[in-house]
Amino acid sequence: MTRPPLRNLRRILALVRDGWLLLGLSLILLIAVELGLRGAFALKDRVAPLTIPDPRVVRDGYEGEAWPAVHYRELEALADRWEPFAYFRQRPFRGETITVDDRGRRAVWQAPTGRGGGDDPRPPVRILLLGGSSLWGFGARDDQTIPSHLARLLHERGIAAEVRNLSEIGYVSTQEVVALARELQAGYRPDLVLFYDGVNDAASALLEGSAGLTTNERNRAREFNLLQSPGRMSAAIVGRLLEGSALQRVAQALGRRLLGSPGADGPVAPAADVDSLARGVLDVYEANLGLVDALAARYGFRTLFAWQPTVFDRAAPTEFERDQAARYAWLAPIFAKVGDEKSRRDALRSRPDFVDLGGMFRDAAELVFIDYCHTTELADARVAGRLISSVVERISDRRPLPED
Repeated sequence: MTRPPLRNLRRILALVRDGWLLLGLSLILLIAVELGLRGAFALKDRVAPLTIPDPRVVRDGYEGEAWPAVHYRELEALADRWEPFAYFRQRPFRGETITVDDRGRRAVWQAPTGRGGGDDPRPPVRILLLGGSSLWGFGARDDQTIPSHLARLLHERGIAAEVRNLSEIGYVSTQEVVALARELQAGYRPDLVLFYDGVNDAASALLEGSAGLTTNERNRAREFNLLQSPGRMSAAIVGRLLEGSALQRVAQALGRRLLGSPGADGPVAPAADVDSLARGVLDVYEANLGLVDALAARYGFRTLFAWQPTVFDRAAPTEFERDQAARYAWLAPIFAKVGDEKSRRDALRSRPDFVDLGGMFRDAAELVFIDYCHTTELADARVAGRLISSVVERISDRRPLPED
């Protein structure tokens, strides 16, 4: 005997009602758990001690000082803002160790008189510095970065200089060329432009599977025109909510406890021929040097290009540096191949304005690197000391005495 249609309809509606109630209660419970965990984590983060670097870095790289813990916390507090053509630049920030002005530029040491060189009657020489996080000053206080050390050394030599640090965390050399072009468009006229590169160009090529791209270029592609596609935008929002959820944080913590810490294999990079990538990195780099040469000829400034060192260049690394080399071993092949390719570029190495710093710390006894490429304040001072003679040479004819 079959049930009447009305009874079947009521049964279906009851099942739908019960299903929606169950789903609603589950969502309410899930939201309550998420909010509760977020509150607990917020409280935990607020009362947690300052993030500190490895004790070996503090002991051997910073002589046991307390400020590195503050510096690392301030690094975590930095935030990017949109920068036309170059993608991003730091938001204004003022901390104990890091100062970023309203144009996104890291502070540079200033002479006590406000202009270096004491009573030098000539106008200050204008020096523009461009690079990634190493030149920006990751791991150093404002007045101990490479740009600040250069400013101080120029002052000690009686040279009045205005040093502008336009480096940015994560920039590759092409972004720096763009940043230089925009400074020139705005009317800034430097006497010397110094580039400090190598690491980000090589690392981004490996991560993106193609030379000449910015770091995380794939993220920019995913974000392009996101507002024009409600489906893509909804998926992105859901994905971001899941990635940043407190439940995800709990799951990761449980995974680490049960399975141990993840290995040091590094991020998953697209399959690519490392030899081809290395050639591409140097092709793009030399092309960028050519663009800068053209700008220099048009706007009348001198150039200096420095290739930065890495922990993989060390012949006698400290225990901590060996650990970092192992942690970032996934980068070693591309850095090695790029180094080999660089050694074959006679036109590049013969340039009078090119300085290869790759081997300058090879035999240093002390701790130099706080990770795979960033250096201690003492090492920053040594880099500046190595560059200062080239800087002075490049600006020697840029500062004529004023006419009587």
